Amino acid sequence: MESVATFEEIISSRIYKFTVGPNKREFSIHSALVSAQSVAFDRFVNSAFKEAADFHAKLESVSEETFVLFAQYAYTGSYKLVGIESKPPVKMELDTSRPEPAKPEPVPEPVPEQEDDPWAAFSSMPKKKKKVVTPENALWKEFTNACSTAIQPVTRPGAVSHNGNILLSHARLYVFADCYDMPRLADMSFDKLGLALLKLDVTPEAVTHIIELLRYAYDEPAPEKLQNHLALYATCKASVLWADKKFRELVATHSDLAVAILGIMIEGRVTS
Repeated sequence: MESVATFEEIISSRIYKFTVGPNKREFSIHSALVSAQSVAFDRFVNSAFKEAADFHAKLESVSEETFVLFAQYAYTGSYKLVGIESKPPVKMELDTSRPEPAKPEPVPEPVPEQEDDPWAAFSSMPKKKKKVVTPENALWKEFTNACSTAIQPVTRPGAVSHNGNILLSHARLYVFADCYDMPRLADMSFDKLGLALLKLDVTPEAVTHIIELLRYAYDEPAPEKLQNHLALYATCKASVLWADKKFRELVATHSDLAVAILGIMIEGRVTS
């Protein structure tokens, strides 16, 4: 479990070094902060392992970006990516055209007097239309409900610049947090991924990013929670995704994804 280190403990602790990614880039974090993240990270600092003796650990299977986001979270209590989460400012344009003169409003015709009828007020009231819940709407509501927003950032960290697939960045950080038993970071990255998917405009470029995300979750043994969440989203957007040849190829080569999507449909969440 994650613990809390005081600011004095953090800044007075030794620097711990990490070698990250295939390019073996070196990063440094205060050891007290490393130890506070989880039991697994505490073993890097306080154990009989070689990593503790050397004050150095190798995480070559972790991407540099994932580790930077983790470090940002460790120091600030949250993390932020530039992209889907940041909306561009709205450009205001002045309308220099002259407005047309206002047209006089038509005078309403007099309503003929009616005999007093105690039920007239009720009979003239507009009837409420029943809201039709389609299977697609029910499925999307289920996905929306699964995107919790309970985890609130402690601070407002500066954004990490990003030009690629932000969906994949959130997913990788979630897998990293799950692997090293950091439940708060796992919940935060899972929620951020869900919110990013909710506000995603499914353009052709976005479809490519969704396919990359699904491939990542089903190529490697990702947590079942993530796989189920993405299978539900893919089912919601199946009509759009199916038009892309790469998505059809992905489903054809990943039977577990195909079974998950088909299972959601057969269970009645789409067909009933």
